[in-house]
Amino acid sequence: MRVPPLPPAELSAEQRLVDGLVRGLLTGPLPFRATAGNGALIGPFPMLLRFPEFSRPFLEWYLAVASRSVLPSRVREVAILTTGSRYRAAYEVYSHSRMAVAAELSDGVVAALAAGERPAELTPEEQVAHDLASCLYRGGAVPGVLYRAAIAAFGETGMAELVFLIAQYASISAILNAYDVPLPEED
Repeated sequence: MRVPPLPPAELSAEQRLVDGLVRGLLTGPLPFRATAGNGALIGPFPMLLRFPEFSRPFLEWYLAVASRSVLPSRVREVAILTTGSRYRAAYEVYSHSRMAVAAELSDGVVAALAAGERPAELTPEEQVAHDLASCLYRGGAVPGVLYRAAIAAFGETGMAELVFLIAQYASISAILNAYDVPLPEED
């Protein structure tokens, strides 16, 4: 681990603001571990705390997309897992595999997405989310047929949300990989 978790008692005032924003996002029972035994945030969060000047705008962007969500949770999780698996971001795949199961995607679908595959059991909307995430990962313009399918499935706002969501999780995956973030210890 290149950046160790920061215990809450050791945070600066600016870091406490970011810590509060992150903890506000992590409300309710989570199906994955986001804190260490001492209460320190784990996963991508130590890097966000370490660099609050970069993380505050990133978290504001995240909140802007998440607070206006029109996409079903299953579609969001398909896009996130497709992105995380393409980047091979272990913590992302771990946490969102659990989120995907909580969103009622089957274990088989989750396992296939985590392995970088396109499961046959996806709904048409989930297929569009997977295909768009895969296309954006490869680079280049989105083909017209895929763009039109996304607009038909989600409308203009949903298409925009999906694109921004994929971009956000590509960023998180890059952060996780740059800092070699490990999986949490087993409970």
